[in-house]
Amino acid sequence: MKIGIIISLFLLAFIAVPLISLFGASDLLSSQKSTIAEMWNSTYFRRVVFFSIWQAFLSTVLSISVAILVARAFTRLPRFPFRHLILSLFGLPLVVPAVVAVLGIVSVYGKQGWLPLGENLYGLTGILIAHCFFNIPLAVRLLIPTWDTVPEQHWRLASQLQFSSWQQWKHIEWPALRENIPSIALLIFMLCLTSFAVVLTLGGGPRSTTLEVAIYQSLRFDFEPTQAVILALLQLVICLTVALLATRFSKLPDVEPNLNSHQNINQVQQSLGDKITQPLFIIFATVFVVSPLLAMFIDAINGPMLEVLTDGKIWKATAFSLFIGLVAASLSLFIAWFLLNASAEASIKNKPILSQSMLLSGSIIFVVPPLVIGTGLFILLSNYVNVFDWAIGIVILINGLMGLPFIIRTLGPAIRQHKMQYNKLSTSLGFNAWERFKHIDFPLLRKPIGLSAALVATIAIGDLGVIALFGSPETTTLPLLLYQRLASYQIPQAAVTAAFLLAISLCLFWLLEKVIGGKHAEH
Repeated sequence: MKIGIIISLFLLAFIAVPLISLFGASDLLSSQKSTIAEMWNSTYFRRVVFFSIWQAFLSTVLSISVAILVARAFTRLPRFPFRHLILSLFGLPLVVPAVVAVLGIVSVYGKQGWLPLGENLYGLTGILIAHCFFNIPLAVRLLIPTWDTVPEQHWRLASQLQFSSWQQWKHIEWPALRENIPSIALLIFMLCLTSFAVVLTLGGGPRSTTLEVAIYQSLRFDFEPTQAVILALLQLVICLTVALLATRFSKLPDVEPNLNSHQNINQVQQSLGDKITQPLFIIFATVFVVSPLLAMFIDAINGPMLEVLTDGKIWKATAFSLFIGLVAASLSLFIAWFLLNASAEASIKNKPILSQSMLLSGSIIFVVPPLVIGTGLFILLSNYVNVFDWAIGIVILINGLMGLPFIIRTLGPAIRQHKMQYNKLSTSLGFNAWERFKHIDFPLLRKPIGLSAALVATIAIGDLGVIALFGSPETTTLPLLLYQRLASYQIPQAAVTAAFLLAISLCLFWLLEKVIGGKHAEH
């Protein structure tokens, strides 16, 4: 357990040191209270704060509202054609890089898109569309298992009493859903509040700027560390407030729905309106999710593929991206493995507080936005070194540690159960740590290990926020290259780059899950 305690202290220090540097910078500026007061009274500053919260709130409400309708339709239509395939496609936004999805959304809703919104796309409208693209599928997959919690006798009783669709919703479905909706809503709100790539590319100007983007602009373009520190601290306060609210609603269902469930719901009678609207909800959601990716691939095929793929820039950026993704995933798995095993061991030894504290230390990093940590490191290191020379190492470290909450959720329960079942066996065999991992742990846990590695590597490859802050022409990754081409209006080249980035991400996800997860990872 000692190594788990050491790792927990390191994780807390990694969060605390950048935050202390931010507070320290703000203390150094305490004599310049007029600067802080001037910022607070600034129309731009107040607009940034309001817009950050407002767009996250609207995105959450829209995503949850649509997701409830779609999830309900899926549960009431267990034999809907291609149901398994559609739910699998709904997992794509979880691994699609944000900047890739943005380009697909531009292809569908831009000036020359399938459903052209013109200039109206850039601003709140485009941000809401992009956030719904990412969060509706996530919310659907989180909500569907809720119907599994409804006892069979409830549906049987509803059938006997001949409940209408509204009565089924009011007396059976809503009471089950309302326990999970607050936690899901807070998760989506946090994701939208800290969204960077979407707002940076679709914001359209100062009127649609969030705290995350304002921090980046303050450091990279305005060269105003004072403003960046104040913005970062304010965002931290908002995120911590949301996180404290989330602790009251800690119940979060599994992201993997049971595709063979919901047969009992067939016992109740469905109205004609349900029979007509529910397939439409599924079709609408499927088209909404698939169309941006399809449009992007069509644009890429019609674009200058040879020109882009023979450009040395894209291959150099690919090498950087793959290196960052693979090393970040390895680092995250390495830390999580020891942390989760130590937590499971503490639980077995009847030390629940210590066990939960270790898990909390690995998950708490999700509360602090990566750009806030990056800003703290930028302020701290800029006095001693050229931070741009250390860009790759910083990006790997931040992405690796930001992946810990995903691994804790994916791998944590499996390790805990595995430890309880095989701890005595490995002890009786006299296995050391390596022998236990080789002969017992890895063969039985390789599926969640493979999924964890694939997830963290893909997220790290598609990250734009941290590399945009620390990156330079010598350390350009694929997302940064794609953003640069979008910013310079090289749309055809950007479409090819986006398709290439998506293909690399999906191939890496499949390869890691299959190679590490083995035959058990096949679906």
